[in-house]
Amino acid sequence: MTEADELREEIRVLREQIAAAQSGAARSLSRATRLAQVVSVLGQVADSGESADRIAGEVAELFGADIVALWLAEPAGLAVAAHCGVPAADLPADAGVLPAAVVELPASAPPLAGAAADLPLPSWLRPYCLEQVVWARLEASGGLLGYMLVARQEPVAFDGSDVLELRAVTARIALAIDRARLHRRTQDQVRQLRRLQEFTARLAGMLDRTEIAESLAGVIAAETGCGCVSVHLAELPDAGAVATAGAGCGAPGVPAADRVRALPLRAGGRQVGRLVVHDAPLADSEGDALLHHLADLGGLVLDKATLFETVRRQAHRDGLTGLANRSLFTERLTAAVAAAEATGAGLAVVFIDLDGFKQVNDTLGHEIGDLLLSHVAWQLQAAAGPQDTVARLGGDEFVVLTTEAATPQEAAELARRLAAAVREPLTLAGGELTAAASIGLATTVDCGYHADALLRHADRAMYADKRDSRAAVTR
Repeated sequence: MTEADELREEIRVLREQIAAAQSGAARSLSRATRLAQVVSVLGQVADSGESADRIAGEVAELFGADIVALWLAEPAGLAVAAHCGVPAADLPADAGVLPAAVVELPASAPPLAGAAADLPLPSWLRPYCLEQVVWARLEASGGLLGYMLVARQEPVAFDGSDVLELRAVTARIALAIDRARLHRRTQDQVRQLRRLQEFTARLAGMLDRTEIAESLAGVIAAETGCGCVSVHLAELPDAGAVATAGAGCGAPGVPAADRVRALPLRAGGRQVGRLVVHDAPLADSEGDALLHHLADLGGLVLDKATLFETVRRQAHRDGLTGLANRSLFTERLTAAVAAAEATGAGLAVVFIDLDGFKQVNDTLGHEIGDLLLSHVAWQLQAAAGPQDTVARLGGDEFVVLTTEAATPQEAAELARRLAAAVREPLTLAGGELTAAASIGLATTVDCGYHADALLRHADRAMYADKRDSRAAVTR
């Protein structure tokens, strides 16, 4: 070969090498461009469901794959989150189950690539005649997110560049899915926070303890996922729950003992009730923290409602006898008169004043006097009708409002029963103490539908009865 021929041969070889290098560079540039596009797409998705669907399609196009499938870890286990190249109808019920060899891949293991005949595959993928496959773990800072399969039906192996790029893409996929889940979790928490703020505002305005208990049970069941929540009040330990909520309430069977918990509802060092929770959240979980927060909130609001009821009861009840006081009696008399006037019904007021009560206090002492007043109050309550209001106006004065006496005759009969009830003896250590009373009766037939007139007329009738006949208090 002449020197010229050798030179021409060297030039030809050099040109081939340059062409090969240019071709390789073009392929690398194309791959890099496509890879950058996939990474860009993954950076744009915010919803994990959208992420999985777009990921499968982009990876299939980038790596010339016929089938791409993603399995993501869910609370119930692995589940197929996305698939490209496999019709949804072909997914079996157990599609979430992966071969043990795949599940047991060590953390941060490189993608597992090779011939389909040599690598584990779910049985339902066998009919697709796969030739080359790659398995990769999806991992983020929080741990394992799932797995991805990339497969070709042509016998074109995944080369070293494919595996390296797939590893980079896998890391970006895991980041995108983790970010999407974080975004979804954050949005869920924001929505939950708003619901809890609205609930707290509503709860703060409630004063009825049954309404509070029902709202508390409902929110706990809805926000923590408890199977059944029941609220019990401290002063009713054996009366059962005042409110229950949750899909598991009334379900057959007994819940596992380790998932049943009782939480005290406290306020200011006092226990005002308790929660009994079935299928409670796991200890130290977000649900568990929320459960304790709602229990603390419920205790405070129930305590406020209990205090309100106590104050209201004290404001409307006589401290010694527990009967309605003058304020409550006046309210009920006014309301009863208005209701009776609207329908034309009759009502009556009976005024009762004990005779000789001062002598009891002076001779036997105020303690015995208080016992006698409480005894008379109990007897009057027993003699009155279930819808009647029995009140102590002060001292030894009592009054009864009845809406059940339709006629003056029925009202007079009630007055006689009340007088007889007052005369029922009080048994003491040293004997019996018997009281007597002067009785005054007023009806709407006498006074019309006027609350003040009814009370004045009954009072005057009582004084007239006292003048006509005075009964002694004997021991």
